Amino acid sequence: MNEREDYFRISKNGHVHTLSDRIPFNWKELMIWTSTSFIFLILFLGFGVGIFVAILTLIGYTFYRFASWIYYTELKIDEQTGKITRLKKILDRTQKAELIADKFDPNRFEYSELTRSGKTKFLINYRTHKNNELLILKNKSDKELIEKYIADKITVYNTV
Repeated sequence: MNEREDYFRISKNGHVHTLSDRIPFNWKELMIWTSTSFIFLILFLGFGVGIFVAILTLIGYTFYRFASWIYYTELKIDEQTGKITRLKKILDRTQKAELIADKFDPNRFEYSELTRSGKTKFLINYRTHKNNELLILKNKSDKELIEKYIADKITVYNTV
């Protein structure tokens, strides 16, 4: 099961649910976005300056998308054991694994509103003896999707 989103992924493999903020590296999107920017920058800034700024934009955007594809965070919720774990990954290799809780409780999720770059985003927190900041969601519809997914699809069987 995969629910396709631009900014995060939700998947289930057996009894483990995974929420990932890995942004896919899509060559088609990169080519369309950069070629469009080339055309508009050349039209508005002139040929010489437009080409220079367009090349800088291409390099910057490519590095940004590549970096967000390489370095990402996964949140794993195991239905059988009830464990919730946060993994920091670089190129599919786990760099840091942190056990958030031994016993998953969907009521411990909190969503804090953030304002970044003039946009409202949401930070997912999981409350234990400390505040565990897990993922940043891009908009309210993503927040509602995750709330609904957690409430409807995740049932921890081992409550001992």
